[in-house]
Amino acid sequence: MQNDDPLVDIDVGGIIDEYLNEESRPKKIGSYYPSEIGMCIRRSYYSYFIQKPTETTALRIFALGNKVHEFIAKALKESESLTIAEEEKPIRIGYKDEETEFMIYGRIDDYVETKNGKKIIIEAKSTGDITKVTGPDPKHKMQISLYLAAQPADYGLLVYADKKNLEIKQFKIEYNEEEYKKVMQRFKDLDYHLRNKLLPPAEYYFDNKKVWECKYCPFYQECMQALADANSLENYQ
Repeated sequence: MQNDDPLVDIDVGGIIDEYLNEESRPKKIGSYYPSEIGMCIRRSYYSYFIQKPTETTALRIFALGNKVHEFIAKALKESESLTIAEEEKPIRIGYKDEETEFMIYGRIDDYVETKNGKKIIIEAKSTGDITKVTGPDPKHKMQISLYLAAQPADYGLLVYADKKNLEIKQFKIEYNEEEYKKVMQRFKDLDYHLRNKLLPPAEYYFDNKKVWECKYCPFYQECMQALADANSLENYQ
């Protein structure tokens, strides 16, 4: 970001961007993450083969979201209604069958226990407009379903916090075996496509409710080119 005033000696915006722009590490096939499995599977696939720096706007949004979570975690730790409040609790889930083997790595935002013995997994998400949150996002439900399978708990809470005023909406999520199986099947599908270098379907592009997200995808150009190539091949045949 450019400093608009040449008489000013520092560019605070530029300093922030430099601070946030950490070097990204390449992903490894066989190591997967709960936060990515609810995305379009083609987007997840591309992220393992094509490295792109995260846009500074997105990095700033992530940083603000982290600050919101830090505030929530601090409030939970100091609450007298809880006997345990752990932050950033790591989890690992292994999968193995006759076809493949992989690991899922994640971190539970907060794991708490109430004075009456209830164990609760809390997944905190920030939002720019809490009024638009009318229910749990399916992507976030997939994420917390994995945590509930990996860590003993009575239930999970998806907590949405407005970045403007910290207004909260929360949704209780109970463990569901069928939901967990669906999530693991998505990981297995992703793993299959990655190991065989087969481009998976463009899920969001063919979903009327999600296609609007395509233009914000970092692999939009690659995906559109692949769709155009596939269409040309189909017409040729």
